[in-house]
Amino acid sequence: MTYKHRFNIAFGFEKDEDHSIKDLKEITGIPIRILREVYNRGEGAYFHNLGSVRLKDFSKNPDLRKGANKRLSMAQWAAARVYAFMYKSLFQNMRYKKQDTDLYDVLLNSRKNEIYEFL
Repeated sequence: MTYKHRFNIAFGFEKDEDHSIKDLKEITGIPIRILREVYNRGEGAYFHNLGSVRLKDFSKNPDLRKGANKRLSMAQWAAARVYAFMYKSLFQNMRYKKQDTDLYDVLLNSRKNEIYEFL
């Protein structure tokens, strides 16, 4: 099960339903600038670490000779990173992951400021 499926089930959507970044901001409350940065980092990671890019059946791709038509596209890979970031930041502890922990810290600090402003 992908993070997109987990996210959609957790928020009561159809399992394969797509969302724009604006929709995701409204659903989660995570600022658009953070979601866009995660997306941009996903695009960059696609080209800098092709060995980690999954095949379309979501299996690992240790053989880089398999053509690009069998791998996920750059947009799919970046969107998957956004869904993983959201799901982990909302339902799991991001401290155990290497990717985007600096953005998670920014998210935590912005939420603390919102709570203090609310009080």
